[in-house]
Amino acid sequence: MFRFVLTIVFLFTGFAVGHAGDIKKGEDIAIEHCRRCHVIPGQNNMGIGISPSFKAMIQSKANDWRHKFEVFYALRPHPSFVIIREFRTTPEFPLGITPVIIAVDDLDHLMAYVDKLARDLRQ
Repeated sequence: MFRFVLTIVFLFTGFAVGHAGDIKKGEDIAIEHCRRCHVIPGQNNMGIGISPSFKAMIQSKANDWRHKFEVFYALRPHPSFVIIREFRTTPEFPLGITPVIIAVDDLDHLMAYVDKLARDLRQ
């Protein structure tokens, strides 16, 4: 129940919006945590099966691509293995899955990096 309430708060308040984050820190976070499933331009050439690449998500024709990055931790399958440190979310990890543990500030850093990727990819 707590996770559901937390998700609703994040989705509707734009908790992670602000993006005064550090681009390099965001890139480091993406490399450390995201590339194990997603292809990140200039970082890796393979992800996991149906996991979309950062490029595909950014270049998506969907109007909400950016919002999906902002709240990725609340969108499936992420809630089953992402922990936001300040909220001590405790997902039940599927067998063999290493948890992703990040801080709220990391969300701003990650979005600063995604914003830079979007600028670069849309040129």
